Amino acid sequence: MRKELRKITSEWLRKAEDDLEFASVSLEELDNFYSHICILCHDSVEKFLKAFLISRGKKPLKIHDLVTLLNNCISLLEGEKKLQFIKDSCRILNQYYIPLKYPTHYPPATKKQAVQAVEIASEVAEVIKKEI
Repeated sequence: MRKELRKITSEWLRKAEDDLEFASVSLEELDNFYSHICILCHDSVEKFLKAFLISRGKKPLKIHDLVTLLNNCISLLEGEKKLQFIKDSCRILNQYYIPLKYPTHYPPATKKQAVQAVEIASEVAEVIKKEI
């Protein structure tokens, strides 16, 4: 990886890890911020996926759809299915982003959903960091 790409990728990874760490600590230390935790987990995964794209010399789309970003990552692996298994995880986090971020009729996230979101984001982080 070129030096410039390595630096930019590292910045994206650092931001992704910060979001995930804050979500994890919030889950342990705070009550009733479950929607925020789910949003942070989505943001973390989005940044991990964009870091992967950047590490491969691709400019990530300015979107928040995790499945689309994941498909872009998969396309760079030349038919390999190393990332396919996290597609369902990305779908789960996608469900939270818009409804929880903006005022809607959607109910706030539960603790169970927040726990699942942190688990998903942690799994994706581990997989993506291995691929980078």
